[in-house]
Amino acid sequence: MELVREILTFETEAQWLAMREQDITSTETAALFDASPYNTEFELHQIKTGQLTKEFEDNDRMLWGRRLENAIAYGIAEDFGLIVEPFKVYARIANIRLGCSFDFKIVGLVPGRPSNDAREMFEKHGPGLMEVKNVDGLAFRRTWLEDGESIEAPAHIEIQAQTQLEVVDMPWVIIAPLVGGNTPKPIIRERDLEVGELIRQRTQHFWDRIEAGVSPEPNYVKDAKTIAKLNLENDGSVLDLTGNSRVYELCKEYKRGGELEKKAADIKAGAKSELLTIIGAAKTVKGAGFGISAGTNKESFRAYDREAGERVTITITKVPASHIDARVPAFRNVRITEKKAA
Repeated sequence: MELVREILTFETEAQWLAMREQDITSTETAALFDASPYNTEFELHQIKTGQLTKEFEDNDRMLWGRRLENAIAYGIAEDFGLIVEPFKVYARIANIRLGCSFDFKIVGLVPGRPSNDAREMFEKHGPGLMEVKNVDGLAFRRTWLEDGESIEAPAHIEIQAQTQLEVVDMPWVIIAPLVGGNTPKPIIRERDLEVGELIRQRTQHFWDRIEAGVSPEPNYVKDAKTIAKLNLENDGSVLDLTGNSRVYELCKEYKRGGELEKKAADIKAGAKSELLTIIGAAKTVKGAGFGISAGTNKESFRAYDREAGERVTITITKVPASHIDARVPAFRNVRITEKKAA
């Protein structure tokens, strides 16, 4: 099949969002590999078929990411002796509805700078992409893999980068994270044609399933919130499932889960109480294999709005939307950190 690639421009965020709605985007393709921290394939199916709506939600991390994007890109480009420029377009492979947006395009080399991996990549392939990431230091240690000079981004970011290369038909990319506000950890990736083909195949399969009216099987743990949203309303009817053995087993499992949850909470509360008895007023404690932080959270007052929902107690009771004011008493905020083996 011949691929129909398009490069589209937009003037407003609303135009950009409308373009994204018609495709699987590079930030969504990881869901097709069960590698996304944001969506499962089941949830993505419900969104693309209109069963669920998912608003584009901005947050402080994204806001500061945009504010720092230029500084990070131009700073890492300067380190490598590269010339970059903003690449604010929307690209798509129209006939399989796969699309993506970009941060920066690597368009040249600063003359007279010493050779390095990025400059050699440009000399070998020509222009490439730069995908900027503003990464918290703790998040980097938890989700990025660093072994000496070798760094691997989380799977969803690696898949995002390969999707971008596939859609725009370019040969290489720098994944450009700035960690903790002052430490660049750039990763150079060449286009992997086999991965690109697999991304296209899974995207095509996703849309084929929608065309056939076939939903992916849910993961009842990962998709719990999605399923709750899909089944928010009840019609007041009575359903007799006394002969359904699976319903019986699930009810037993649900009740057992509640008992285990309470038991686990009791174990945790007991351990915390004994730890506080031992450490007294100390705030920071070093232990064999663990570090203990036990600061005091002062009394606070919180107010929030609770969305309408259902309270499941095997029977289902409507819970109306409400505004809740709650006073949170002061408490010792005990956090246990297990030390990694050297």
